[in-house]
Amino acid sequence: MNNFRTNIRQFTRRGLLLLLPMLLVGLAACDSSPTANDDDDHLDGDRVELHTRGAAGALLAVWTADDGWTDANGNSITELPPSVDVEGEGLVPLRARDRNASLTVKFFLPDGSEVNIATLSRDDNTRERQCTEYSARYYPTVDNTDVIAWPNIRHPDAPEGQFQFARRANNDLVGIFHCDHIHFYPESEGTVDVEFHLWHIDHSDASTDPLTIRVEEGPEPARFELQTRGAASAMLAVWTVGEGWTDGDGNAITRLEAVRDVEGEGVIPLRAFGTNSSLTLRYFAAGGEQVAFSTQARDDDTRERVCSSAEGRYMVEGNETDVIAWPNRAHPDNPSGETQFAERTNSDLVGIFHCDHIHFYPEAAGEVGLRMVMWEDDGVAAMSDPITLVVLDN
Repeated sequence: MNNFRTNIRQFTRRGLLLLLPMLLVGLAACDSSPTANDDDDHLDGDRVELHTRGAAGALLAVWTADDGWTDANGNSITELPPSVDVEGEGLVPLRARDRNASLTVKFFLPDGSEVNIATLSRDDNTRERQCTEYSARYYPTVDNTDVIAWPNIRHPDAPEGQFQFARRANNDLVGIFHCDHIHFYPESEGTVDVEFHLWHIDHSDASTDPLTIRVEEGPEPARFELQTRGAASAMLAVWTVGEGWTDGDGNAITRLEAVRDVEGEGVIPLRAFGTNSSLTLRYFAAGGEQVAFSTQARDDDTRERVCSSAEGRYMVEGNETDVIAWPNRAHPDNPSGETQFAERTNSDLVGIFHCDHIHFYPEAAGEVGLRMVMWEDDGVAAMSDPITLVVLDN
């Protein structure tokens, strides 16, 4: 069994300051790697504890050099017990693409004293933390896992910062190392073994034996659907969190090349300054429940619509294009109204957002990147990855 080893040099470093340059030659460690333990004398540590940080505040697991991993009752375990602490539900398992587990990690020395681990400060923009000399981390025993959000990386706005973050499958950047506690973000069904490390500035001073982290099948992921509103009523595209864009048959796509539904012709491409396309846009939240998009009322003069609390929209990548009528704006007769309209190159004002459906008005041959949006409370509540809309020459 691997020993939890604490580098004795941490207790005597003042007396060794003059020797540090020689001692550190060849021992420098990359901040993102756990393997840089010195081979000096070590002291055997006593235990590591994992506690949930929610309403239950439960002791989940204990590791000691003599007994390995046990649960709170001292029973031997090889797998982390249910670790998501939910108020009103208690402890529930990690489920793919669902809630993360937040665990306090406590390290104890042979004399029973707890290693001091805390957050000293936190950047208001990046949320990067400055920790005490020691902090808690974990590392999978394999580098290429997709079961949890991994690998640990720096924040893109702090290229010289700490390796405290990870990318989720939906591209969200999340913090996983928070000095005295850690987060597991579940991505896909499966298991991964992790070791917990006592992190000392830029290297690991001590580690546990591996503990298996299990992620169960998660709720149905959120998705957008685009369907034509003509005779064909064709399912054009589906965007699913973690999976990207697919066509109606489940094949991966990156482009919308035919979006206009014409009776007797089927689904055909848009052509510059030709007829617009009208598409139903739906959004399904995680778990599969459809969010209601509907028109509640419509102004007879401006044709502005009063939508349900949520509605479907799209956004143009970069917010500039001459391929379709854009940008969206309020009706000139109601400048404080909803931004549901756009002006064509011939100065016609057209409605592009109609609560449960959208319109593309083609202006010029070319391509434009679009993101589908669930709009709620005057802001973006959910958004897809970009997909390219193609308009052909007339």
